[in-house]
Amino acid sequence: MISIKKIKGNNKKVINRDAPIALLLDRNIALISTIYNCIMKGIVYIPINPIMPYYQIHQILLDTKASKILTHKKYRKKFNEEKVIYIDENETVDFREESNKSELAYILYTSGTTGIPKGVEVTREGLFNFIEGISEIIDFSAGKRIACFTTVSFDIFILESIMALYRGLVVVLANEDEQRNPRLMAKLIQDNEVDMVQMTPSRMQLLLNYDKELSCLKNVKEIMIGGESFPLSLLRRLKEKTNAKIYNMYGPTETTIWSTVSNLTQKDRIDIGRPIKNTEVYIVDESLSILPEGQVGEICIAGKGLARGYVGKNDLTIEKFIYLPQKPDVRVYRTGDMGRYLPDGDLEYLGRTDNQLKIRGHRIELEEIESHLNQIDGIHQAVVIAPEISETNKMLQAFYTSDTTLDQKEITDYLSSKLPKYMIPVRFKRVESFIQTANGKLDRKRVLECEETKTSDGLLEESNLSELSAVSQKAFGVIKSTLAPKNEDVTLETSLGEVGVDSITFVTLVVALEGEFNFEFDDEMLLITAFPTIKSMIDYVESKVHGA
Repeated sequence: MISIKKIKGNNKKVINRDAPIALLLDRNIALISTIYNCIMKGIVYIPINPIMPYYQIHQILLDTKASKILTHKKYRKKFNEEKVIYIDENETVDFREESNKSELAYILYTSGTTGIPKGVEVTREGLFNFIEGISEIIDFSAGKRIACFTTVSFDIFILESIMALYRGLVVVLANEDEQRNPRLMAKLIQDNEVDMVQMTPSRMQLLLNYDKELSCLKNVKEIMIGGESFPLSLLRRLKEKTNAKIYNMYGPTETTIWSTVSNLTQKDRIDIGRPIKNTEVYIVDESLSILPEGQVGEICIAGKGLARGYVGKNDLTIEKFIYLPQKPDVRVYRTGDMGRYLPDGDLEYLGRTDNQLKIRGHRIELEEIESHLNQIDGIHQAVVIAPEISETNKMLQAFYTSDTTLDQKEITDYLSSKLPKYMIPVRFKRVESFIQTANGKLDRKRVLECEETKTSDGLLEESNLSELSAVSQKAFGVIKSTLAPKNEDVTLETSLGEVGVDSITFVTLVVALEGEFNFEFDDEMLLITAFPTIKSMIDYVESKVHGA
């Protein structure tokens, strides 16, 4: 954890500005200070997450023609030495002043919904309009403390780091472990008396899974939620468990971070509010005609926040950044999101255009089904998918997280009162948790990999029963149920690597074991490498339970 009150440092490296510079830095003072100085001096920067695949990093460098790469020495093998500048984690990078600052602020690579990485060219005008616009709606008073959990490759990182510093706040920077582990997240918020947090709904739900009373948020004054659909059940939990103001934030990378904000603190519905300053939102039909209030269409955004376009993708820029027939002088970005204006002037988000599909001739909106599922008491988060069961047939399946398994008939009866029969999923599956992307969003592509909630009964092989104590049997059951059904043949000598456990799955294992046995893993044991086999993990649980 690093707290930053202001940017300062004695060791400075000076480089000239002639082209964008790439930043591949760990989460430390160097990352924050370098980005801050880039923005203040008008240097275009390209944030790169160190965990990004090697080939993608080099493609970004080729596309952007980056002049320099600022990184740490441990990454020296990734780059051509001629372009690399190595900096230490506590070093400040400064730049020579020039009379003409770049029109662009940064180039951010995002996969969006297509899965194809594209570089979004965000302008300085758009960035500073965002900072001013959000500050008019949410209290970013100097001296307040804000947690920074977001990865640098997700644009909302700027709100909780650069914008916060610009407004005089204290940034509490989470390290890689504190980003992912809900226990460490809660500890960071509580120990540092954080006033403001910003999270995706999925990350907030992860925190809720660990801290069901949200005691870590008792003193938080503002909670900002965005990046995904905000479940009504989550809003109700936040209102019940905290005294914070709760904001729903909406906006794609192409319109500079957040474009609309809604204060949901006194509301019992989910909307995305109204545009920030110098921003307009239009709802259009398939022919791009502007629709009246109440009618559903595609959300198009205009204003100072619009990006210049995509790096090296002129055709895509022309396709997505357009002029509406009724507004020939107004450039808008087609978001691919569906929405409508409500009678009171607020906007309602209604899902993605690419989450629409046809089943047996009926057009179905998956997020509409999810919205109704999320209103059922007991459901924390729901996802609906439609995998193909044959070349010509799809089947709606619903996955949900909850504290207890819900009666399928009760779910079906509720949905039947809200939706036509063809929109009712044929299968409902309670899962431990949903897999998240590196940005903390729900990974829809991996929903089928989510592990079904099971009891530990019957999960042990008969031959293993005599080998284990009651505690170890229970621990083995928790581990196996978390890894099933993909790995039914888990044994005591199985290694975590053999069954493909990644950092997210490991955290899920830790949280499940901590919840089952009411203890906390020691910090030095929050590494996959700490446990060579399943047996070693079970032995550790046994030692914690019995205080050995």
